[in-house]
Amino acid sequence: MIKGKFDIIILSLVRDEESYKRTVQCIDSYRDTADDIINKVIVVETNPDFENYYNYNKLKLIKPNKEFNYNGFINIALDECEAEYVFGPNNDLIIHQGCLQRIKKEFEQNENIHSISPIDRNWHRHTEMFLPDEDKLYYGYDVSLHMFGCAWAARRSVFEKIGYLDEDFYFFYQDNDYVECLRATGLRHGVLTGARVSHGSGSSNNIAEPKFRYTPQNMHDQGQIYHRKWDSGIPFKKFKEYKL
Repeated sequence: MIKGKFDIIILSLVRDEESYKRTVQCIDSYRDTADDIINKVIVVETNPDFENYYNYNKLKLIKPNKEFNYNGFINIALDECEAEYVFGPNNDLIIHQGCLQRIKKEFEQNENIHSISPIDRNWHRHTEMFLPDEDKLYYGYDVSLHMFGCAWAARRSVFEKIGYLDEDFYFFYQDNDYVECLRATGLRHGVLTGARVSHGSGSSNNIAEPKFRYTPQNMHDQGQIYHRKWDSGIPFKKFKEYKL
């Protein structure tokens, strides 16, 4: 394990110049703010015909050539990870100065935290009404408050406890499932107000395949899977074992 470093996971869908620039901007924001604590950036590209490139010497591009599955593609990237920490996974994140450094500091000084989400002050539940302190870790598992837009950093050792992510959640409710896995295994999650990002939520919606678009039916279908899993009273079981 490479101590004190992050492996960055980025799930990308490039279909045109705009979507390509979105991923480039995301990569650039990591490089420009945290290059010294990044081990590698792993971009998992949904479009198997993607033929462009990214100008970053720490980047590995993976094109699985299979149907997109949000958690499945994260799992592919997890197999490439070597660093102590993992951060990601959306390509519409812009990382602000000091974001990863502040998360790293929290992990180093607080052994009781296992997973951390950054904040976006433009998100209505990340305003000072809900999170008043400017540099504080608020513990919790509330999706849209403690976990927003499925943006998280984790000690990689977390996945030894929770396993690979459940691939039944191919796009929606994956963040809900992730925090429930943490809760079920006694791992603590929180949102850190000193770690800032900007998140263009839903920016790929117009170019995604129909089953991955934000529609009431799609949300309902994945929601049913989530409730069957977590409201059944069945003890937590790993989707698949993960080894460091």
